[in-house]
Amino acid sequence: MNEGIKVILIFFLSSSFGFCQTDFDKGVSFFNNRAETYKDLKVDSANINRAISYFRKAINNNVQAEKSTDYLILSYYYKAAFVVRTKKEQKKNYLIGKNLGEMAIKKYPNNKGILLWYIANYSKYGEAQGIIASAKNGLADKIKKLTERLLEIDPKFSDGSAYRILGVINYKVPYIPLIITWPSKKKAEEHLKKALKVNPKAISNLYYYAEFLVEEKRYAEAKVILSRLLQIKPRSTALIEDMYDISKAKKLQLKIK
Repeated sequence: MNEGIKVILIFFLSSSFGFCQTDFDKGVSFFNNRAETYKDLKVDSANINRAISYFRKAINNNVQAEKSTDYLILSYYYKAAFVVRTKKEQKKNYLIGKNLGEMAIKKYPNNKGILLWYIANYSKYGEAQGIIASAKNGLADKIKKLTERLLEIDPKFSDGSAYRILGVINYKVPYIPLIITWPSKKKAEEHLKKALKVNPKAISNLYYYAEFLVEEKRYAEAKVILSRLLQIKPRSTALIEDMYDISKAKKLQLKIK
């Protein structure tokens, strides 16, 4: 084949492929590059905002609507946690994610990703309200039930996230007689160990078990877990998320020294 014709053909095919990208595809591309620019664990807003925009367009046009919804709720969680700079903006984005999740889980009741990121936005929004207030107003109970549902659907999903969340809420939510009586340090440890069994190299699993051990003043055990965690490199696919947990682990290590 003539070289000139080959160049034209390659250009045409490349252009056609780019032209055929859906809004969902574009959203995923921007989401995958969400941490392209960051400073001090805070990410530039450009890519995550573009991802959100494309996922919303995809949903409106019914282009892979379920997957787009999953990514959209996750994107608002990411934006709240790692992009916005003020507590007010964090709370606002967690609330958007929570409200989207509340509607989406009715439409897609068995979607593990949608359920997980609904729980994540909801629990972080609750933390912004205050842990004791969340316990008293029933929010902690609801998060527990939602997480137990995720556990029933798939206990191994996302590195055993359901086990990890149940572990965390069992040691962070206060026991309040006659109001909230289920929090248990024993159950917390059981769930956190199960999460580690699913993925013993997951940085989040290691961090929250170490944090639990520190709260229980089991410092020698915590040091072992933290030492193991700090030998793991952050994943390129979840760079800021892992770097954030590593940063917290280093602070925890200094605290117990």
